[in-house]
Amino acid sequence: MKADDLLSGRFDAWFAPARPVPLWFFVHVPKTAGSSLTADLAPIVAPYRSIHIDHADRSKPGPVRFDEATEAFVTAQAILPARFASGHVQYRNVERILQAVPGTRLFTTLREPVARLVSDFLYQRSPMHPLAEEVKRRIPDIDAFVELKGQRNRMARHLLPPRFAKSGDVAGAVRFLRMRYAFVGIQERYELGVRALSTRLGKQRLPSARMRVNEGAAEERAQALARVADPALRRRIEELSGLDIAIYAEIAGAWERIAAPLAARLDEMAGRAAA
Repeated sequence: MKADDLLSGRFDAWFAPARPVPLWFFVHVPKTAGSSLTADLAPIVAPYRSIHIDHADRSKPGPVRFDEATEAFVTAQAILPARFASGHVQYRNVERILQAVPGTRLFTTLREPVARLVSDFLYQRSPMHPLAEEVKRRIPDIDAFVELKGQRNRMARHLLPPRFAKSGDVAGAVRFLRMRYAFVGIQERYELGVRALSTRLGKQRLPSARMRVNEGAAEERAQALARVADPALRRRIEELSGLDIAIYAEIAGAWERIAAPLAARLDEMAGRAAA
């Protein structure tokens, strides 16, 4: 089962029954509707386990704490296996999980990169984030947020080996996603993606969860959107996150091509299941 089958319109191959999967792992890029997706899918493939860290803990650097959390997950998985897990992990953590749990199926979702950047900026300054006040002091505006090393090609850094971000190899990165991941969705086709993935996991459902939705700070949101519409800042974003932008364009284009026939196929499958 490969995302390439789905994104190429080979629905028979993608929906075909396969051997049991020991673990479905969702590589959760921040601000791509991943929390909602997790909540929608967890009842279908329980039990679920999360890889997470305490962001207020400054005893060690964040990457080290995520490495330790990944090792804790691997240990727990050997004792009491989960069928579904997720985390804001980097690809080195993904490789560790694949090594520890052979047969793991990876899936993820993308989001238009500039919209994702704005959403992340607003979230980190909101009451939902434990370090919001510190973020506001350290990063005064969206221009400064764009310059953060951690925000450059953010999706690629979570989903791909580092060689792709270093080389800027768009074709290779897209091929890797399509062949290594079982599913690569986009937030802009969230409902269709949930229907397809839940069907593949065993029970088609419509999305119902709305988790970690930041509906406040309307004035700050408007200011950030106005800034990223400025041609100079847009060029800077493209300079720093060009790989993310190019990857998203390729995957989003594939979703546009399959959207209508996939919806029809899902309607047909839902009708057969209800008969």
